[in-house]
Amino acid sequence: MLDAFAARLRQGFRTGAFPPAPPNLPPDFRGRPKLDAGMTRTDVESAAKECPSLGSLGFDEKGAFLDMGRCIFCGRCAKACPKISFTREYRLGVFRREDLVVRAGEGEYAPPEQSDPEALALRHSFLLREVSAGGCGACELDANVLGTLAWDFGRFGIRFAASPRHADAIYLTGPVSKNMQLALDKTYAAAPYPKFLIAAGACAISGGLYAQGKLPAVPSLFIPGCPPHPATTLDALLRFTGRRA
Repeated sequence: MLDAFAARLRQGFRTGAFPPAPPNLPPDFRGRPKLDAGMTRTDVESAAKECPSLGSLGFDEKGAFLDMGRCIFCGRCAKACPKISFTREYRLGVFRREDLVVRAGEGEYAPPEQSDPEALALRHSFLLREVSAGGCGACELDANVLGTLAWDFGRFGIRFAASPRHADAIYLTGPVSKNMQLALDKTYAAAPYPKFLIAAGACAISGGLYAQGKLPAVPSLFIPGCPPHPATTLDALLRFTGRRA
């Protein structure tokens, strides 16, 4: 027992300083994309040829746009078109699907703040039931790492529950394959009201590179990425419950 205490003292404090300190992002991190104001339809078409996710890039009456809900953040479009770049902005979680669309020439970005009183009531305790509905495992791994010493989202009252009957929200990853459709529907139905659906990753939001099954409800939180960085996910969960990272 004394040896265990001595080892713990030698190890010291292992949880990262984020938050409130900025996260330690890798050098090649790709955050919120940026489209130059002068981007033309021709620019979009040339960049879209390099994009593996159909529908991520487009051009309409308002100009060029990039849908983060479909984007897998591979960076191929930025290599093909110098008018597209990826910033270091990691605060990507939003509460409405339309807010995932980045427009050319948009102003300074500010992440949305929560106004739903039922979500704000969860600021001290937020239990999630994770459902991997046909995903590759990347989103699941980067979500599970939040429970480790390095991230320790339990210090904010957030943790994964063993049963949907104990959960405040369903944390969905994957495109909802045919074999997982019934399991997802039953899991969501078993959660008590009020309940929320969180779509984490491009597959859960739009299907990503795959065809998407039917979601049991409209998500209340969208966390884009392939997979979302742990800092992106933690920030999104904190803002969803009205806490600032």
